[in-house]
Amino acid sequence: MSLTDHAAPDPVFDDIVHGEEPLVDALRDHTESADPHELDDSLDDHVRYAKLYDIQHWRNSTGRYLDDTTYGYDPETPPLTQEEFRALPSAAYHGVVAAMAGGLAGERIAFECSAALCSYAPDDNSRMFLATQVIDEARHVEVFTQRLKRLGCHDVDATLHKYVNPGMFAFHDKMRARVVDSRDFAGGIIGQNLALEGLALGFFEFNAALVKPVDPGTSRVLETVLLDERRHVGFGLVKLRELVDESPDKRAYVEDTVCELSENMMEIFEENADNMARLGIDPTEAMDRVNRYHAMHLRRLGLSDAGVAQSA
Repeated sequence: MSLTDHAAPDPVFDDIVHGEEPLVDALRDHTESADPHELDDSLDDHVRYAKLYDIQHWRNSTGRYLDDTTYGYDPETPPLTQEEFRALPSAAYHGVVAAMAGGLAGERIAFECSAALCSYAPDDNSRMFLATQVIDEARHVEVFTQRLKRLGCHDVDATLHKYVNPGMFAFHDKMRARVVDSRDFAGGIIGQNLALEGLALGFFEFNAALVKPVDPGTSRVLETVLLDERRHVGFGLVKLRELVDESPDKRAYVEDTVCELSENMMEIFEENADNMARLGIDPTEAMDRVNRYHAMHLRRLGLSDAGVAQSA
């Protein structure tokens, strides 16, 4: 199956070797049927969390899938150029441009917010993690920017305003006000690591699988970004669960903020799905993935009984 067939198989990461990530692997494998406390009961605190805050582990882990790459892809299998796309249906080209533009818009939000959050994080572990996330997000901004230029989109800002849902720019403004102006650490983590990145996992997975038969270079870029994003989401879940457990009085704020920001992102993804359908691509699987991740994350936070899932 391929982009021109308008269907997406499950993404395959077998060719990307990466180090042991107990928390991230457990989160990925945590199915809808799992008990929400299963992860807490099965992994020791030290094993669960220590590597999230270990800079050396971050360097080793990312090096395993980024060493010898150029802007996230194998130089021997580069992404298709604009000229090479001329042999394919125009929908294929516009679909890839839209996916890259949407990815870049999201990464710009995460880059700005992670840098701000790092500056006033409440503890050293959070600062250590967010310092690595800033570098990850800077790389993501760079690889998506370079991918758009290879597609002939040299005026990047104009491309984003042509292809990206206006709601994403409004979400950027909302996150800037929350994170930069109000210095809301918990709200920033909810918006960045859960609502934005957590839900985007579904679309990244879908797009990586969709384009792989036609444009394996672009698929590889998305796959390496996904490996970073899973770690970011894992950190967000850990910190928010800590906040809810240690400060029960803040549970209502977390619930309300998760509800608000997840609703914002769900509306954007639903409109994106409509646009995919107009290109002849069935978005059902993409939205199914988004909804599955959303439900899993709510369970991990112990919020699935709070009506948040139904409102999102």
